[in-house]
Amino acid sequence: MLDVSPEYLRPVLRCADYTGLRLAEILGLTWERVDLKAGFIRLRGTNTKTKEARNIPIGRELREILQGLPIGLDAQGRRLAHVFTRRGQQIKSIREVFSRVCQEAGPTEAVFHDLRHRATTNLRRVGVDALTAMKITGDKAMAVFRRYNTIDEDDLIVAQRQMDTYRDTRQVRR
Repeated sequence: MLDVSPEYLRPVLRCADYTGLRLAEILGLTWERVDLKAGFIRLRGTNTKTKEARNIPIGRELREILQGLPIGLDAQGRRLAHVFTRRGQQIKSIREVFSRVCQEAGPTEAVFHDLRHRATTNLRRVGVDALTAMKITGDKAMAVFRRYNTIDEDDLIVAQRQMDTYRDTRQVRR
């Protein structure tokens, strides 16, 4: 998708993929909510679907994304409040361009929210426990986490390899 996306859309997609932020949370994100020094995006309850504040850690990749964004300026030369901009203006919708990108990239059934599912799955794959992942993504119910967490054949192969390693180690001890 990134390869066929316009330049202004790429940071939006990468941010979603990395953090699991909802589209409205991303497009509404302002620089005052980005704390690069402490390494967090600090969403207020008014900025989230659940109306609960949350802090999203900024890792290396997300830091690079944020630091690489152009600084949008208004007509008076002041820095724009919003993080994700296009031609100096806040991006308010990506519906049409996202649909075109999906058709060009191939996954015609894709929706933006799939990036949230992917982020949740990746958090689990790297070993982040479910409650911490839920805190990052803002999911309130374990059922939602389970629905977003995709387990595929690659995950099953990794599990079997872990079991093989465990059993091999146990054999040595006997």
